[in-house]
Amino acid sequence: MATTIDPGQAQSLIQEFRTKNQSSGEHAWKTPDGQHLNGFHIDRASLESILSDKENKGINIHFAKNPDFAGKPENVNTLVYSGTKPETPMFASAMPCPPWCG
Repeated sequence: MATTIDPGQAQSLIQEFRTKNQSSGEHAWKTPDGQHLNGFHIDRASLESILSDKENKGINIHFAKNPDFAGKPENVNTLVYSGTKPETPMFASAMPCPPWCG
């Protein structure tokens, strides 16, 4: 099971990532519209699609190049996620935050 952390610590860790990402210059992670990436939004339907299969014991999440920017130099990334068994469909539709921050 994942470790539960205090909301204040979570906010501090999020801010630390944002500060480091914004100071990374050309190596910073960006949204498709060029803003600094803060995180991702995963819609409920995608999660329920994975978790409704009782054989899945969790969700695998991987960082990946945004398919709209494949082969391009921009540092625009996404999440690819699936259930824990190999035949579960993979999703690459996590929306960047901003602007989709849930």
